[in-house]
Amino acid sequence: MRREGIVGHRYWIAAVFCLLAAAPGAWLPVLSNVLEARGWDRTITWAFLVGPIAGMISPLLFSARADQRIPAEKLVGIIITGGAIFLWAAFRALEAGSPKLFLIFMMINALISAPAWGLLTAIALNSLEDEEKSFGFYRVWGTIGWVVVGWSVSWFGLDASTKVGDIAFGLRLMAGLCAFLLPHTPPMARDSTGWKSALGLDSLSIFKNRDHRVYLVSTFLLSVPLAAFYMHTPIHLRGLGFSSVAAGMTVGQIFEVVAFLMMGFWLKRVRIKILLVVAMSCAVVRYLLFAFAGVVPHYAWLLVGLSLHGICWTFFFETGRVFLNRRVDQRFRAQVQALVTFASMGLGSLVGTLVCGRLYDWMVVGGVGGWTCYWSALAVMCLVTLIYFAMGYRGIRHPSQDS
Repeated sequence: MRREGIVGHRYWIAAVFCLLAAAPGAWLPVLSNVLEARGWDRTITWAFLVGPIAGMISPLLFSARADQRIPAEKLVGIIITGGAIFLWAAFRALEAGSPKLFLIFMMINALISAPAWGLLTAIALNSLEDEEKSFGFYRVWGTIGWVVVGWSVSWFGLDASTKVGDIAFGLRLMAGLCAFLLPHTPPMARDSTGWKSALGLDSLSIFKNRDHRVYLVSTFLLSVPLAAFYMHTPIHLRGLGFSSVAAGMTVGQIFEVVAFLMMGFWLKRVRIKILLVVAMSCAVVRYLLFAFAGVVPHYAWLLVGLSLHGICWTFFFETGRVFLNRRVDQRFRAQVQALVTFASMGLGSLVGTLVCGRLYDWMVVGGVGGWTCYWSALAVMCLVTLIYFAMGYRGIRHPSQDS
C-alpha cells in the first residue's frame, strides 16, 4: 500500500530519475575530452571500462537484496549516496594528476552505484498505476535532467574541466536523499533461500522463455557498438570544429524526451516487436550518418545521427524493461531489471569498450579507413543484431496486449 503524504509519493520517482541521470550527464559526455586535455589519452578506454565491469558484478547481488531482504527505496538511497563520495574522490585524484587513483575511485563508485538505475526502474514499474501508459512520463525526467545539465556544462565552458565532477557529486547527493522518500517497495521473495538466491541467480530462469532470451542476447549485442557512443563521438565532434560538446551530445536526449512521452501511446497500439525493430533500425542509421561525417567532414552528420540515438535508446532499452516487467514473476522484479543492466551496461559495455577501443586505435588513430570505416563497422554490428532479433523473436498475442 502506498504511504500517504510527502513521504512515499510517486512523484519522487520523477525527482530521483531527474537527479540520478543528471549526475553522469555532467561528466560522461565530456570525459574523453577532460582526459585528453590532461594528456591522459591512454586512460580513456580504462575509464570507460570501470562501469561495465561493475555492471557485471554488483547489480544482481544488490537487486537480490531488494527482492528478498531490504525495501528497494532504502537500498537505492544508500547506494546512490555512498557511491557519490567516491565519485567526488575520483575527480579530486584527476585534478591531482593521479590516473591510478582516479580509476580506483571510479571503480568503487561504479561497484556501489551500478544497481541504482535498475532498482529505481523496478520501484517505478511496481508503484505506478498502468505502468505501460505512465512509466514514460516519469522516466522522461531522467532525460530532462541529463539535457539541462549538459547544456549548463557547455554554457559555463566546462567541456574539458574537472569541475563537472563537483556538479555530479552535488546532484548525486540530492538524488540519494530524495531516494529515501520514494514509494515503499517491500521485498516479495522473502522465502527465497540458498546461495543461488543470495547471488540473484534465481532470475536466470527467464532465459527458458525464447522471447526473453532473444531480447537479452540482443541487448548484449546492441550494447557492444553502443559503447563507442560516449567514448568517441565527443572526440569526432571536437575534431570537426564543434566546441560545445556537452550541449551537442544532448541532441539525442531531446528526441528521447519526445519518445518517452509517446511511449505509452505506442505500447497500447503497436507490437513490442515492431518498436524494438524500429529502435535497432535507428541504431544502424545513426552510425551510417556518423560514417558520412568521415566522407563529408561536417558535424551536422553527427548531430542528425545523435537525434536517432534518443529514439533507439527509449524504444529498445527502456521499452524492453517494461516488456520484461509485465511478463516475469514479480518476485524477481528487481533482479530481472538487473539482468538488463548486466547485459547492457555490464557485459555488453565491457566487450564493447574493448572491441571499440581496439577498432578506434586501428582505424582512426592508425589511419586504416579513418572515421568512415570505424562507424561503418559499428553500423554492421547493429545490423547483425537487428537480423538476429527479427528472426528469433516470436511474441505473443493476447486480446489486451500485443507483444
